[in-house]
Amino acid sequence: MKILIRILFIFFILVLTGIITEFIYYLPSHAFNAFRYYTLYGGGERCLNKLDQYTDDFVSLGTFEKGNCRVKNAVRISSFINTQLSGDLTLSCPTALEVGQYFRDIKAEYVEHIGTYNCRTISRSKIMSEHSYGVAIDISEIDGASIKNDWNKNTKKGAILSNAHKVACSYFSNVLTPDTDKLHHDHFHFDNGYGSKCF
Repeated sequence: MKILIRILFIFFILVLTGIITEFIYYLPSHAFNAFRYYTLYGGGERCLNKLDQYTDDFVSLGTFEKGNCRVKNAVRISSFINTQLSGDLTLSCPTALEVGQYFRDIKAEYVEHIGTYNCRTISRSKIMSEHSYGVAIDISEIDGASIKNDWNKNTKKGAILSNAHKVACSYFSNVLTPDTDKLHHDHFHFDNGYGSKCF
């Protein structure tokens, strides 16, 4: 019993130390950012060759970085085969490949997005967003179905979004919707960062 109490006490001290250092120095956040930076995967030439199956409308940008932000084997995509986009996407090649497969799977003809690569932290946090690594996309509309207006509706457009959400869970490690929180009231957020959340 004494050993259990000691273990719990040590655990409590470690958690308290982590909270204090995050609050004052942001050490855990900085440590995670450094760790995430070095665990990125670009897929190399093989990934670029596979991407040809999903789009012939892309440009290879190589690897680029800015501060804590880095995109390995980045590509800029203007459209996918059978899917038109509201604007160019800048993503790491492996994520672009997942996005292309996903759009093909849900038979999306038009996708409106509000962001891919963006060097920034997560809202109200010091941890870098997955957008900072080119492994995230925010989608506001799919084939005329608006996430803001049609999500959770018992309509044809609502069904498009419901299916898009369900399928996304098999392609991305984190899938956020308007049901997740108020920050996502008007878009889906998909990323291939750490975790396995499908909200």
